[in-house]
Amino acid sequence: MMKAIPTIVISIGLLACLSARADYEEGCDDPEYQKFMQERYASFEAKNRRLLDETWQNYERSLAADDNAFRTISDLSQHLKFSAQFDPVDEVKAKINTVFSHVDALSVRQQIAGDVFDSFGSEKHAVGIAQAWLAYRQGKQESAFDYLLKSIESGNSAVLDSFGPDFSLISQIYRDGHTAPVIAYINKTRQFWKGERPDNLRYVWLQMIDAGCPVQFDFYDTIKVKELGLSVRDINQREASDY
Repeated sequence: MMKAIPTIVISIGLLACLSARADYEEGCDDPEYQKFMQERYASFEAKNRRLLDETWQNYERSLAADDNAFRTISDLSQHLKFSAQFDPVDEVKAKINTVFSHVDALSVRQQIAGDVFDSFGSEKHAVGIAQAWLAYRQGKQESAFDYLLKSIESGNSAVLDSFGPDFSLISQIYRDGHTAPVIAYINKTRQFWKGERPDNLRYVWLQMIDAGCPVQFDFYDTIKVKELGLSVRDINQREASDY
């Protein structure tokens, strides 16, 4: 009598992982992937230059309306993250001082309200990122990395808690070969950017960094990491129940 063949139970998610193949045969060093990433970097820069103009216009409208001091501060702070990448250093420094001037002009009641709401967490983060960009552009790398890490020490912001911190400078310094501050920054976001999505993004980014891969620092890395053939779990594949 023929013996029964034992049934092997494999979840759909695990099967997908085992059967995955790399779309880029040479992995992270594949010329096609390198070309793709160069195009992505160019796209990011074009987007940031567009946002440079758009955020400045938002600030000018807020300033002209003169009916919401918090909006004015927020709009200028958001603009700073882009201004610091492209505008002359002295101009960016003047804009940073203007942010502080707007805050100082708040009434005591307004300042208390701002502190109670989120301690101006998003604005402090934006200013810190701008200061880090300026230091980095001037060749003061250690100061830049210090500003960068300090910019996320006050993660008490609904926006930062939900959508995460800025990764524009992280992307640049990683491309320039500075891995340690990038890893430190990513790990430090665990203090306030919590949940399954942030955890998954951090996992993928750290795995790609460990493999020496170019990284976009956005959600699309979770797709590309599988196309590169890295041995990571597929966070986009929901595992089905075992049969």
